[in-house]
Amino acid sequence: MKKISAIIAIMFCLALPLFAFAGCWQDKYETAKPSLAETDGWKLTYSDDFSDFSTLEEVWEKTSWYPVQHGTRREGYWCDETLKLDTEEGALVVSSFRDGNTECDQCPEDGAFSGGVWTRDVFEQAFGYFEATVKVPTGSGLWSAFWLQTETVSKIGSGGEDGTEIDVYESSFQNNPTETGNALHYDAYSAPWYHYGDHVADVGYNLYDGQYHTYSVWWNPEYYVFYVDGEAVWATDYAGVSKVPEYMMLTVEINSNTYGPYGQKMGYFENRKDDGNNFYIKSVNVWQNESYEQFIQSPDEFEDMTQSYAIGAAVGGAIGGIIAIAAAALIIRAVVKKKKAKRETP
Repeated sequence: MKKISAIIAIMFCLALPLFAFAGCWQDKYETAKPSLAETDGWKLTYSDDFSDFSTLEEVWEKTSWYPVQHGTRREGYWCDETLKLDTEEGALVVSSFRDGNTECDQCPEDGAFSGGVWTRDVFEQAFGYFEATVKVPTGSGLWSAFWLQTETVSKIGSGGEDGTEIDVYESSFQNNPTETGNALHYDAYSAPWYHYGDHVADVGYNLYDGQYHTYSVWWNPEYYVFYVDGEAVWATDYAGVSKVPEYMMLTVEINSNTYGPYGQKMGYFENRKDDGNNFYIKSVNVWQNESYEQFIQSPDEFEDMTQSYAIGAAVGGAIGGIIAIAAAALIIRAVVKKKKAKRETP
C-alpha cells in the first residue's frame, strides 16, 4: 500500500506541470516584483492615464487604443457604443447593457452589448512588465479581462513560443469575490492541438469592492509571473514562453446564466441602475528590459506545422484503425476457435 501511495504521489507531482497547477511555483521562480528602475535596465515603453483626457475622441487620437472589432462574442455583441470616457472618474469605461436601439451592426433587437479596446497593429511588445489599474464590473453574467494576444497563437508546432494568449487576469468570480484567474492559451483554439494552462488565485480580500486594483504580468524570456496589487499569485513557464510581440486587450464579455472561465457559474445578465455593469480602466503602463530584447523573435521565424500535424494525425489514425481492426479480427478468430474446440470435445 505504501509503494502504491508513493507511486501515485510521484505521478501526481509529475502531472502538475502538464496542467499548469504549479503547487511549488514560489520556490521555482523569482516572483518579487521587479524594480522597473532604469539602473536595472528597465525603460517605460508605454503609458496612459485616462484622467489626462477630456473626450473619447482625444483618447483615440493620442493613444494606441481603439475599439475592438464589432461582432458576436459569447452571448453578447462587441460594439464601440459601449465605450465612453468618464472625466469625473478619470477612466475609460466599457459599459454592458441590453438595448434594441443601437446603431451597432450584427445586433438583434434587445441584444446584449459589451466591448473593449485593443492596441492591435499599433503597439505590440515581446517581454517586459505590463500592468493595468482597473475597477472590475460587479454585475452578474459579466467577465472583464486584461490580456495579451497575437495572430500567431494559431500556429501549430512550437508550443507557446510562437505566440500565446496571456490572460493577465480574468474576472468571472462574482460568486467568489476574493478570487481571480490567469491563463495561457496556445496552438489555436480547436482540437486536437489546442492547449491551455490556467490558475485560480485567492488573494484573501474582495476584488469586487468597487475599488481600483492593479493586475500585471512580468513576462521574461524564461517564465511569466502574474500579480494582483503587486503581490505574485502565479508563476509558470507552461508550454514554453512566447517570444513574439503581442498587443494588449481590455475587454468585457457576457456569459449570462451559464458557466464562464475556470468553471465559474455566472448569474443572469441584466441592466442595472447603478454602475455595476461598468468596467473602469484607470491606467495602463508597460516597461521593457534591455536584457530581454536579444530574445525577441519574429513570427516569421516559426514554421506553422498545422498541415504536417494534420497529415501525421490522419496517418496515425489510419494506422490505429488498421491495428484495431486486426486486433478485433484476432479476438474474433480466437473466440471462434475456442467455441469450435468446445463443440468438438466428446
